Order: sequence, then C-alpha cells, then structure tokens
Amino acid sequence: MPLLDTIIDEWAGITFPRPVVALGEFRPTNGCYWCGAEMQSDVVCACMRARLHWSRVIRLGAYEEPLSDCILGGKYTAWKDMLEHLGAMLGRKLRGCVPPNSILVPIPMPPIRRCFRRINHTGVIAKHASLTSGIPIRRALWRKECMPQASKSASERTLLHRNSILLRPLPMINGRNAILIDDVLTTGRTLEVAANKLKSARVASVRVAVLAVTKMSQNGKKM
Repeated sequence: MPLLDTIIDEWAGITFPRPVVALGEFRPTNGCYWCGAEMQSDVVCACMRARLHWSRVIRLGAYEEPLSDCILGGKYTAWKDMLEHLGAMLGRKLRGCVPPNSILVPIPMPPIRRCFRRINHTGVIAKHASLTSGIPIRRALWRKECMPQASKSASERTLLHRNSILLRPLPMINGRNAILIDDVLTTGRTLEVAANKLKSARVASVRVAVLAVTKMSQNGKKM
C-alpha cells in the first residue's frame, strides 16, 4: 500500500487523506492533569470542586478540528489507519508518565454496534498504544447494548446506568494500575462507570487516556 500511494501521488497527482496529511499541523497538547480540560492560566479548573473517579487524564488534545474530524473518520468510516496512528501517538504520551505494573483497559463496544460500524475503534487505539508504549492490554470489561453516548445531550449522558458496563469473568487486574482507553472524554460518565467496575476488582489505581477532551461551555453543553 505505501508503494501504491507513492505511485499515485507522484504520477497521478492524487493525495490520499493519510493520517499525517489529515492531521495537518496538529500537535499534542496537555490539559488539566486531573480532568483533561483546557487550562487557563488565571482560572482555577472547575474539576477542583468535583469528585473525580480517576487520578489523571492523559490526552492528545482538545476535541476540535483537525483532531475531531480524524477521530470521527476513524470511528464512523472504519478508517483503521487513522485509529492506528492516533493510538501510537497516545502510546508515546503514555511512555514514562504511568507507574510500573500498569495495564491498558479499552472501553468496550456493544457487539451489535461493533458489527454495524465494522470496527472496534477503542480496541484499535488500545492495541497501537500498547505496541508503542509497551504497556500490556487487559480486556477486562464488557458492555451491554444501549443507545450510543454520542447521540445524547450532555445531561442525558450523565444518566448512563452503572451496570451498562460489566466486568468480564476472571479479569486478572487485582493490584494493577489501570489506564482506561477511550476516544473522547465529554462528561466522563462512561469512564466513571468503567472506573468503578475496575475498582470493584481491586485495581491499585485508575487513570484515563483519551484522544481528545470536549470543550464544555458554562451551561454544560458541548461546544
């Protein structure tokens, strides 16, 4: 495929939307250490008044173009190359900033939705984050069929039932430092439910690693 891309680029003048091209000038940025939100130098982050269910958020950037378009392309058009590239970028951010004995735990997709979309996007992201960072994967969670969170408003997302995500039998994560892998952090409810399930299996700690964090307005709506 790389050879075919080169031939078409040079002889036909056509450039495929490869990951590096699609991401353009995007460079990973840091957000709040605890919630991942955009930081303002003169404002205390709102998460200081909230009860978080994890100890840190590691992200690539804010959920805005071009990163948001690339995530949507990977998720809804089964653009596997993009998800692999973003997963590897996330893996590079994880290296050296997580404790020993860590594991990557991808947020699972319901089976029917996975078949419909033709790709397990969080699985692909986690796999390539693992290959880049050297942190092993534990598929410790299972998810029931439910309405996608992306189709809900911010207030509706917070109503996700605590048993919509369940532990798999014999997860083998006792005492490990778990890093939950997801594509986008919006209200954090999905990650909260997953984090609580991992804690019930007696993990030592829970961190979150996502591709992007959605900017929220003061009224709690997505921007």
